[in-house]
Amino acid sequence: MLQFRMVRLLTILALAAFLLTSETSCFRACASAAAAPDFTLTSLDNKTVSLKDFRGKVVILNFWATYCGICREEIPSFNKLHLEFKDRGLVVLGVSIDTAEKALRFFAAKNAISFPVLMDKERIVYSDKYKLFGIPATLIIDKKGIITEKIIGEIDWDAPEMKRKILRLLDAKQTKK
Repeated sequence: MLQFRMVRLLTILALAAFLLTSETSCFRACASAAAAPDFTLTSLDNKTVSLKDFRGKVVILNFWATYCGICREEIPSFNKLHLEFKDRGLVVLGVSIDTAEKALRFFAAKNAISFPVLMDKERIVYSDKYKLFGIPATLIIDKKGIITEKIIGEIDWDAPEMKRKILRLLDAKQTKK
């Protein structure tokens, strides 16, 4: 009887672990050309930042947290993309869902994050506006404010095909709506 309970408990724990970790496994889906919901958040340098301020630019919107190992591994790639393409109209925005602002500030300084980091402590933008699950979660938004790609999980941002996608969006002519 005790052995049966132990097996059942281990099965439940294994299933729970699978469900919790599968949330961060890579899931790619192109959004159906949906407009990116606008939001306003505060950056680590205490500036008010709205998504609408970047209309006419390509935006990589990355939702992450300091406690997420995969998220931390992606930071150097986002730094490189930001520095390489910012003069061509690329904006990288990191939206942290951390609740501990002090730890976030320490992490950002220690890792020399070169792009704006916004705070979404209550996860209103993450959960309510964008209906996301799992981190990292990254959206690529074109110059018209349309979500062209939604990625849940880790991908290689340094890969040639990702840079080609970004360059295509940067080179696209913006037509008036």
